[in-house]
Amino acid sequence: MDDLMNFSDILTREPFYEVLPYGYKLHRQCIEGQHVSEPNDKVRKRIITQADFLREYYPSGHKINDEVAYPDIWKKDPETGQYYLQPITRTAFAFQQILATKQIAHLVGNDLQFELAGKSNDSEIEAANNESLFNLREGWLVRDMEITLYEAIRSYKITGDAAVAFYFNKKNEVHARCLSYLNEDKLYPHYDRLTGELELFARKYADVDETGKTTTEWVEIWDDTYYYRAKHGVSSHGIIERVKNFFGLSGFEVVEKKKHGFNEVPVAYVRNQYGACWIFSQATIEKYEEAYSYFHENSKSSAMPIFYTKGDGVSLVGDMNGSVKAIDIPEGGDAGYLQHQDISTSYNTLLDKYYNMIYEQSFGVKPIEVKSGDLPGVAIKLLYSLAIEKAISDVEDLQRFVNKLVTLFKFGYGYEINQPATLALLKISVWIEPYVHQNDAELFQNLSLGVQNKFMSKQTASERISKYNKNDEFDRILREYKQEMKLKAMTELAKLKAQADNQIRVKKATDRQDINTRSSKQGRPNKSGREYDENGNWEGRNNWDDYNDLH
Repeated sequence: MDDLMNFSDILTREPFYEVLPYGYKLHRQCIEGQHVSEPNDKVRKRIITQADFLREYYPSGHKINDEVAYPDIWKKDPETGQYYLQPITRTAFAFQQILATKQIAHLVGNDLQFELAGKSNDSEIEAANNESLFNLREGWLVRDMEITLYEAIRSYKITGDAAVAFYFNKKNEVHARCLSYLNEDKLYPHYDRLTGELELFARKYADVDETGKTTTEWVEIWDDTYYYRAKHGVSSHGIIERVKNFFGLSGFEVVEKKKHGFNEVPVAYVRNQYGACWIFSQATIEKYEEAYSYFHENSKSSAMPIFYTKGDGVSLVGDMNGSVKAIDIPEGGDAGYLQHQDISTSYNTLLDKYYNMIYEQSFGVKPIEVKSGDLPGVAIKLLYSLAIEKAISDVEDLQRFVNKLVTLFKFGYGYEINQPATLALLKISVWIEPYVHQNDAELFQNLSLGVQNKFMSKQTASERISKYNKNDEFDRILREYKQEMKLKAMTELAKLKAQADNQIRVKKATDRQDINTRSSKQGRPNKSGREYDENGNWEGRNNWDDYNDLH
């Protein structure tokens, strides 16, 4: 930062311009074959400020309401000879707000799209990358970054530029804040002339009292290491001027200096070189308001018919209120109303032409009347082709800003969740998906056909329907699939076990039946020819002698 301490132009920047017609094709002529050098032709421009954009954005600040540009009419009273001021009709329309809202909606209608930039062949690494991407997207939503992006794009469209500054709060949580002229912030970016990288950024704002008088001016400055806060105000000892020429800011006192915790300037800045999004329709809008106001003035002068009388002796007979009840017309006299020329047709043609050109010059589409049913996707895109083409162009203009925004958030959120290296090395692609009015049923059908015909994965189809899914929608699908497969496997195991148990029961029952059957049959064959009694003895066998000997 020391090499920037003498940066004398810290609170200066390139203004916005509009090109003037001076010198239009006023160049010398030459003949074919004559060798001439190209003239040094410089375009003359008129500076436009961001305050001018706000005057154009709010109808109350339009040129038609300026009494210097369109003065009221002084009229003379023929009876008294005195002059009185008659205000003219002034009509302002909010075309700028309509055009800005339409262009903003096409850019923020869909959430920012996240996607892994590459695929790893290692399933574990791929799973870890998907988990990191899920954590990043979850943090993006938890920290309201979609709202911050909307505020930045809104400022970009209305005031011509915007910035998003990142910081760590007392809990070491990363947060972001949109800086905009809509909030009376004046932004001063300074880039490295060789690399084009942002090397210094300043923001200037002021405190005002209840009377609207500025009491204190503040300047906040970010470099690649520190955050500075300087003040210029009035104290009991007079003008504070303790740090002379600090950053070239005479009269400012540094009241705070601390490390911001990032490895670069923690600010993402974007600027539209043309200014507000309606800049190319502004002249037509002013013509439309002027023509419409003149139309009102002409309508006032010709709204009531003019009564005339011709001839001497014509007398009007009225009642007590002055209303004419009868006309006495002598011979040769006449009375009636003058017929005014109808100017409504020509004015309507002019106003319609202006109205259409206002939308076309800013790539806006007037509301379309749909008479029946949903329109096919192709028909919707054709009807909104102007707005879609403008949104596609804006996406390219905003891509570097979006990349910077996500890079800074990755760095800050990585430290917050204690995964700085993981998120820093995570390669992702981010882009704004222009919002297009579409038939959801047709979108579902097209994605379903893609998955069924196996030229689109379920994960891609899930990501394309961001309106209905969650950040981890595909992980939810996998978990549901695994749970379903687990339930099926458990059901099959239960069936196999039941079949095995049944087979065992049948086998045991069969074995018992065989045993019972064998015990009911005759003993082994009698080969000796003896006949046994019920005690197992045969004739001639006497065991009593053995019994008496033993007992």
